[in-house]
Amino acid sequence: MIDVLTLDLAGLLASFTFLIYSSWSDIRSREVSDRVWLVFYPVGFALAAIRLAVQTNAWVLILVSLFGTVVISLLLPYLGFWGGADGKGFICLALMNPLIPALDGNLSHIIDPFFPLVVFSNAYVASLASIVYPIQRNLRECLRGMLFEGFEHESFLHKLTAFLTGYKVRIDELESKPHLFLLESVHWQESKARRRFELDPRINFDRSRELAEIRAAGSGLLSRGVWVSPGLPFLIFVTLGLGISLLFGDIVWSFVSAVIHAISALV
Repeated sequence: MIDVLTLDLAGLLASFTFLIYSSWSDIRSREVSDRVWLVFYPVGFALAAIRLAVQTNAWVLILVSLFGTVVISLLLPYLGFWGGADGKGFICLALMNPLIPALDGNLSHIIDPFFPLVVFSNAYVASLASIVYPIQRNLRECLRGMLFEGFEHESFLHKLTAFLTGYKVRIDELESKPHLFLLESVHWQESKARRRFELDPRINFDRSRELAEIRAAGSGLLSRGVWVSPGLPFLIFVTLGLGISLLFGDIVWSFVSAVIHAISALV
């Protein structure tokens, strides 16, 4: 009879395998082949079916975890916050690891039983590391000239958001790199072009239309480059989130818990 620990270890091994491969594929070609899911979804369904047969006392938790993951994985791509591969990968992860693995260490302190949600929150924390690259580019750009030239009318909050999430590139670089998302748009007022930040976190956009609008503004207005944000494959951060979860547990809850204890100590 297969025990829970064996299922958990098999699920984690399969998860790391497909996440590492799909992340590498996404970095290399900016897409994940459907063949990945044709291989790993049957593995995930098989593990989930065996788990339901073994953990008969945890059916409700397993099904709630899977249902919640499916809702998130369908809703976020629909709203434009994720790519399709991110949603497919997250569902596959949940099929393989719906509940907190029965391992020793930091996982025993996690309150939330739904492992995909722990990985999800840790993945978003890991994604915050991506702001280091825009910040260092923008600091160097500040030394060369006016970083926000043409955006003097924008609010401090918009400028700060652009500083943390984007940077400036040449127009020809934008055209040759489809993973760069525009952070600005051009609007015409009385035959005069005016630039403004478009800080929409969604990834769905009409690239050809936006490039046409940028070209129509003229090279003089955009001679110092245009603001973009790099579209990083979120599966990379899901992979990191899975590793963080196993090593450190739920770091979001740990932080919240530490804050609560600190406040309680002061009261």
